[in-house]
Amino acid sequence: MPRVRIFFSKGGRALFVPHADLPVLFARAARRAGLEMEYTQGFSPRPKTEFGPPLPVGVAGTDEPAEFWPLEWRGESPRRWADAMPEGFVITRAREVSGPSLSKLCRGASYTIRFLNNASPQAAADVLKREFAPLGTLISIGANDNEVNISVTDLERSRVSKMVKALAAAGLKSGWPDTVISRTAVGRTDAANGRVIPLREEGS
Repeated sequence: MPRVRIFFSKGGRALFVPHADLPVLFARAARRAGLEMEYTQGFSPRPKTEFGPPLPVGVAGTDEPAEFWPLEWRGESPRRWADAMPEGFVITRAREVSGPSLSKLCRGASYTIRFLNNASPQAAADVLKREFAPLGTLISIGANDNEVNISVTDLERSRVSKMVKALAAAGLKSGWPDTVISRTAVGRTDAANGRVIPLREEGS
C-alpha cells in the first residue's frame, strides 16, 4: 500500500488544536472523504500516521509535513481529502514517497516572529542569538522592520517556548497576543549556507 506525504498549513481557529489531536483529526477527515487508512496493530488500533515535530498551541504552520498509509490512493484523493478538512487546516500538497521517515528528515526548522507591540525586532534577534548560539543550535537569525527570522536545529532543545521565555525575560514580550509566531519550514539543515532545506523544496 502507498505511503503518502502531505503538506498542510495550520492557522485561524486551528492554532488552538493540540499536536496530539492531529492524527485523529486528519484520519476523520480522510474517512469523510472516503479514504481508508491502514491501522496499527494491538489492543487499541489507530490510523498509522507520522507527523513532523510538534507545533505548539498558538503557533501557525505554513508548510507542515505528515505521512499516512492509505489502503488506496487515486488521482482525486488529495482534492477530496483537502475538501473534508476542518476550518483552519489546508492540505496544500500530497504525494507518494519512499525512503527515510519524517523523524530522520526533520532536523531543523525556520520561524518568523512578528511583533504587534513596539518591541524592537533587532533587540529580539540579539536576545535569541544569545540564547541559542551557546547551545550550538542556531543556524541563522536576522531582523527587519517588524519581524525576526530564525532557523534552528535540535528542535528538542530549541523549542518555541524557550524563545518566548527569553523574549519575556528581556521585557520584549508580555504574552502571546504581543506576537504572531509562524513556523515556515521544516527539513534538513544546511549549516554552510545558514538555512533549513524545506522538505517540499528538497523533493524527499
